[in-house]
Amino acid sequence: MISLNIVGGITGACEISITYPTEYTKTVMQLYPEINKKGTIECVKSTFRERGPLGFYRGYGALLMFSVPKNYVRFGTYSYVKGNVLTEPTKLNNFMCGIAAGAAESTLVVTP
Repeated sequence: MISLNIVGGITGACEISITYPTEYTKTVMQLYPEINKKGTIECVKSTFRERGPLGFYRGYGALLMFSVPKNYVRFGTYSYVKGNVLTEPTKLNNFMCGIAAGAAESTLVVTP
């Protein structure tokens, strides 16, 4: 059986792979006011026209290298706390497992 940590890392890679084109478009529009004035549709059209479909993945590697460990830690911590610390299946324990996972993710991956 694949550990939940590895599943979390794969999930992070899938998540960023699917959502990155919208993240790229948003970032371009934030950085370049002249493109922002033309609108989202024009930004997408010009990126596709000038760089092709892979143009939406410029800078993808950096975010991928961040997303995989972030989700790895989140899922792994949740699984560990649920299986070893807060083992009784209650809504409060589930909530606390989520808080522990978020705290570990933010402390170990996001903040540094």
